[in-house]
Amino acid sequence: MDNQVKIASGLNIVAGIWLILAPFILGYSYLSGALWNDIIIGAVVLIMAAVREWGNSEDTTWASWINLVLGIWLIIAPFIIGYSYASAALWNDIIIGIVVAVLAGWSGSAATAMPRRSV
Repeated sequence: MDNQVKIASGLNIVAGIWLILAPFILGYSYLSGALWNDIIIGAVVLIMAAVREWGNSEDTTWASWINLVLGIWLIIAPFIIGYSYASAALWNDIIIGIVVAVLAGWSGSAATAMPRRSV
């Protein structure tokens, strides 16, 4: 199960990096709401996935659940912040939100299946 955590967290690190870069690559950096949402959420996703990737799998499950919530936020953010009219920003956040949420759920569920180590 530790391999499951590493794969999911590694992919979420990539998703976090993508979120930070996407406004510039996809050309919606002029939308300040979308720009700052993606930069901030991307940085937090990246940090939480890194904590999960390089931390003790049993002690860092909380980081996966934070990323699950952030993935859900990415899906609804275009409608709440008000950039749902911008196709690139809208679809990027919805797709990456689904990816982040699914990977975080997969990573978080692995911890519940892992046996606890005795101290």
